[in-house]
Formats: sequence, C-alpha cells, structure tokens
Amino acid sequence: MPSIIVNAQTDSHAVAAIAAAAPAHAPPLPIATLQVLASRFRSGGLFLVGLDREGAVTYHDADAPSFFTKLVLPVLQSPAFYRPALSTALQQVTPNTPPTVWTFLPGALAAVFPQVEKRQVSGNIVLIAKREGFSLDEDVLREASRFGLDATWLQQQADALPSYGEEAVAAQAKLLSSMSRDHLRLTAFQQEIDSLSTQLANTYEELSLIYQISSGMKVNRSATDFFRQACVDVLEVMGVQGMGVVLCGDGTCQQEPVLYGKSTLSPDQVRRLADEMLTILRVRKSPFLINDLAADKHFRWAAGSVQRLIAVPLQRQEQVLGCLFGVDKTRGDFDSVDAKLLNSIANESAIYLENAILFEDVHKLMMGVLHSLTSAVDAKDTYTCGHSERVAILAKRLAQQSGLPADQVERIYMAGILPDVGKIGVPEAVLHKAGKLTNEEFDQMKRHPQIGARILADIKQIQDLIPGVLHHHERYDGKGYPAGLSGTNIPLMGRLICVADCFDAMTSNRTYRRALPLEAALIEVRRCAGTQFDPTLAETFLRIPADELRQLLNEHQSRTPRTVPTPEFVAAKG
Repeated sequence: MPSIIVNAQTDSHAVAAIAAAAPAHAPPLPIATLQVLASRFRSGGLFLVGLDREGAVTYHDADAPSFFTKLVLPVLQSPAFYRPALSTALQQVTPNTPPTVWTFLPGALAAVFPQVEKRQVSGNIVLIAKREGFSLDEDVLREASRFGLDATWLQQQADALPSYGEEAVAAQAKLLSSMSRDHLRLTAFQQEIDSLSTQLANTYEELSLIYQISSGMKVNRSATDFFRQACVDVLEVMGVQGMGVVLCGDGTCQQEPVLYGKSTLSPDQVRRLADEMLTILRVRKSPFLINDLAADKHFRWAAGSVQRLIAVPLQRQEQVLGCLFGVDKTRGDFDSVDAKLLNSIANESAIYLENAILFEDVHKLMMGVLHSLTSAVDAKDTYTCGHSERVAILAKRLAQQSGLPADQVERIYMAGILPDVGKIGVPEAVLHKAGKLTNEEFDQMKRHPQIGARILADIKQIQDLIPGVLHHHERYDGKGYPAGLSGTNIPLMGRLICVADCFDAMTSNRTYRRALPLEAALIEVRRCAGTQFDPTLAETFLRIPADELRQLLNEHQSRTPRTVPTPEFVAAKG
C-alpha cells in the first residue's frame, strides 16, 4: 500500500487557516444534548456532526476516532469542499425531510436530518460512518494527502471501525433523530421541573417570610420593633444590601426613617430619600423600582451610594402610612417578582400599622381615663397630689430592674397609677385629718384598696391590674391589709407597688411629717426587707442608683409640684 507524506508545517498552516475561516455558529441542539448523543453513537463507530443551514460545522464529537477527526472533519471544514454536491444536498433539506444519506464524502457515508425550530430549519445533524467496502481510492488518497495523513496509518484507523451501508446508516440516523427529540423533551421537562422546584422553593420561602412577619403583628408591639425585625427578615430572603422603612401620618414623618443592612447612605441622605419616595408614592400609590438611579431625575443625587431602588407603599384605603424600600440587590436587578413580594409584605404590614395606630389611640384613651381617676383623687386629697404618678414611675423602674418583659412592665406602670383610686370612697374628714387617726377612722382608710378594686371591676381591659390595686398594702410578714396575705401569696404586682408606694410616701412631704432624705428612705427599705417588703424586690430596688431615683422624682416634681408641708407633724396615718 503506498505511503503519502506531506510537509507537516505547510499542512498545519493550512488546517489552521481552514479552522479560522470556519464561521462560528450555534449548534443545532444544546451542547449538552449533542455530547450525550455523540457518546452513545461513538461506541458504534459513528461520528456526530452539526452543520448550519449553509454547511458550516457548528459541532463535532471531539472524542470520535481519529479516522473521522483527521480525515472527515477537515473535509467538512475545508472551503474547498463547498462544491455543488453539498450545497444541493442542504437545499433539499426541509422541515419535513426524513434522514437522508449522502454518498459524496471520501470513504464515508453521512445521514443527515434537520433540526426544526418554529417550523423552520435551524440546523442539521449529520451521522457519519465508514463506508462499506472502504478502500484507499483516489478520493481518499487525495484528501489524505491534502491533510498530511499517512496512508498506512489511515488504513489502520479505518480497519478499527465497523462499516455501514446506506440502509444501516439511515436506520442509525432515524434512531438518532428519535433520541434527539426524546432527549430534548426530557431536557425541557427537567428544566421545567427545575424551574418549578425553584419557584416552589422561592414561594415557600416567601410564604414563610410573610407568615413570620404576620405572626409578629401584635398590636401592643412597638412599630419600631416590628419593622426592624421585618426589614432584617426581608434582607435575607430578597438578597438586598439594605432594607428600610418610613412611617408617616398627616403628611409628615412620625419618626426618623431607618435603613438596615449595608449601605453608605448618610442619615441626611436617608431622610431625603424618604421624602422623595413618599412624594412619589402618595401620587402613584403603587410600587416602583429603579435599576439605574444615575439615569433617574429624582434620585440621581444618590447614585454615588446606591445603584438600584425599590419602594412600596404602606397603604390602607387611600391613605399612605409610609413605605418599605430596598436598595441594591446582591445579584441582578429588581424585578416584578421582588415588587410583588415586597408589596405583599407591605399590605400585611399596613394592616398591622393601622391596628397599632388604633390600639395606640385606645391606649391613650385608657391612660387618659386612668389619669382622670387619679386626678379626681388628687382633687379630693391634695396632700398626696402627684403621689400616684410617682408610684407608677417607681414601680415601672423596679419592674425593669427585675428583668420583667416590656409588656408586663407597662401593665405594672398602669397599675401603679391606680392604688389610691379607692380613696374617692373615704370621707374627706379622714383624708384631711392632720392628727392621728382613730381606730374607726383607720378602718375606713384601710378600705380604700377594696373600694378601688370594686370601682375598676367592670372595666374589662384592666382586670389584670386589680391585684396590684387590691394588695398594695399587704406586708410580706402577713401583717398588712386587706387580706393579710404573706410572702409570695401576695401577687407580684402588689409586692412591687408596695415598695414603690412606701418609698414615695417616705420621700414626700405630708401634713403629719416632712419628707425623709432619699438615702434615709433607702435605709428604711433595707431595714424593712423581709417584714414589710419582699426581700428580693427590696434588694433589687436598692440596686437602682440613688442618683437615678432622685432624677426620676425631680423630673416628675418639675411637672407636678409637691404639696407644701404644714407645721404639724404627727404619727403616720397608714
């Protein structure tokens, strides 16, 4: 068998020129699909190639046997091969053409079928096999010489491959066509499943976020605390650099706008951003997003610190109560999905905000009623004017020092306002008596906790405060009134108010004695721990710095002057 040797350097330059001249086109199928199909047919000695509509190679099996990659592939990639036979063959391929066998490749057979998209031929898939009865004929030797292939080597490569006739290669092409359609369908199904899975995961995460935010919508929870947690939760789910909230009412911001997360915006810039967002949202009343602040006339001033912005209104009916806003997604731009999620959160949050506003109104009304009750007592017993408010302040501070939850601290403050409301039912002659009370008069005075409890009994919203009113004169040793309870049988609220009530009484001027110095009153609290006072609460009260207690009392005194003492000093009335 003759051997053909061609100058290797010249040949390598020629092949490089051919490869460079080949246009870069998209393959007829996804690369992953072509690679799967190529690996399956490679084991049968077949070579998979993709051609565009003009005949340029867009894909080939790089792991195919050398017979195909060294001889057949260069032939297909060579401009010299674009002869009428190939052009004619490609022109005959239509969307409905079945696999067709080409016989004009040197030493090989090729079966081609079209890849169709939108009823148009987008490319061609070619399955190539060694021709049955292969030999080093004139065509093979000519192409081998052109590509610098040794004839003996080429024959050896060909001998290692199975041979195919036209019917066999056509049958394999039909199988390939069917497999490609099936693989595409499976790939599409898998992509759809993956997309659906991702959507479900995102939806689950979003629903979990909305549920988590909704579960925190307690009307007695402060708006600051609620929105701080909501913004932190949204930061993680949406993947944004910063998440903020603006709350407003009557056309003005009720509190400083805040932005949580990582942002270089200064407080002044956040305020300006809040003002401009609210101006827009009050008009459009719907979400807006901007993915290029530098190109926006309203917000280009912030482009040095922020590139993207999304904002949604906190809206009830037609009233905009504020807005939620995010800046700079970690990946990509803000889109309609982000707007929809944030709008859902804003709708839920707006319901909470509206209810919180109503709750605050009711709370203020309730506090107004309670203060009115204590004012009525102050009007009747002017010698203890302001006492109830001071007791409430001290009881609240003691509750905080004891580590009680914020909502319980607030209830103790409310209870601290009310202990003396029952004095409305005590005769004025007893309340105003400057001297020592008789036993009968003292019995009348001791009924004021029970009278106060009865006055408050029909107010459903403050039922939990009544134990503080009823038992604030109980003693830890059981010698108090009205029930003679002892130790921890005395409700906690009553034990707390007892300490605060007695401390204020000791540090206040009364008609029957002058106020004790604050330090002396603290000594009395320590002395009476375990007898009059709960020892644990007494110790906790003593841990509050004396200067802080003095400041609390002085601040109240500046708002409510204490009673000026009279010259008469007698024993305590109780």
